Amino acid sequence: MVSTSTVASSSLPWAGDGVDPTSPNRNLAPITTELDSQGRLQVGGCVLSELAQRYGTPLYVLDEESLRQSCRAYRDALQRHYPGPSLAVYASKANSSLAITALVAAEGLGLDAVSAGELLTALEGGMPPERIVLHGNNKSTEELSLAVQNGVTVVVDNWHDIELLQELAEGRSEAVSLLLRFTPGIECHTHEYIRTGHLDSKFGFDPDQLEQVLTHLAGCSWAQLKGLHAHIGSQIFELDPHRDLAGVLADAFVLARSLGHQPTDLNVGGGLGIRYVASDDPPSIDTWVQVVAESMAAACKARNLELPRLLCEP
Repeated sequence: MVSTSTVASSSLPWAGDGVDPTSPNRNLAPITTELDSQGRLQVGGCVLSELAQRYGTPLYVLDEESLRQSCRAYRDALQRHYPGPSLAVYASKANSSLAITALVAAEGLGLDAVSAGELLTALEGGMPPERIVLHGNNKSTEELSLAVQNGVTVVVDNWHDIELLQELAEGRSEAVSLLLRFTPGIECHTHEYIRTGHLDSKFGFDPDQLEQVLTHLAGCSWAQLKGLHAHIGSQIFELDPHRDLAGVLADAFVLARSLGHQPTDLNVGGGLGIRYVASDDPPSIDTWVQVVAESMAAACKARNLELPRLLCEP
């Protein structure tokens, strides 16, 4: 039996330089990938050819160990590198199912949803509502209503979100929990379709709108601004953009407080790349979290801020 932590390129030529159980984003193969005594490829102790015969093809096979190790890598790295409170929030658009939700919830992560379907799946799968955030730059009344009714935090992207939420909040005794998303104006080297931090991104308010939006929300008794959110893109191998993001978010935090808000959270989004081909060399989860955490702690110290809760969205 081949050890799950030392799968070598000689046994699996396409696996590159082996499998790293501590940072699954750096692997081409799932952690439990092995060849059995007959040379058959298996994952999680299951022979893939037998699964294909049983269920037909195409077939998606998920490795529970890889998923759990990814969750633990983010969770533990945040606790190790960030001296304040923190939460890793699973981006469920990657795979939204009851089983995945239950696994992520059991590992102590939160979850972000971008549709009513994902939100319902999260709730049915046992994710506590206080650990769910609703994203989306074109949220429907149905989606926002579902979030409000269940005490889910809404990431506000635009004025339309605010208008709909104000209507839905009428007559409610509890305020709606919000994160305000804005574009940080940070460029990164990734495909143009998955860049989200540049100024003309369709996600979030422009930076020059921040003061106006924050001033408006300060006068809304139905709204509780829990924090701020920014995201620079996906499949990013660089670390400098994430260092820069900490200062931008900390400045927005200071502005929010000066306008009467009491935010507690700063959400840096996600974006850490994964290894699609052997030549890819993304940072490890621990390295990425360390850069994000240390940059945020330094940015807050420079502005005499108490450390906020740090959220990231892998």
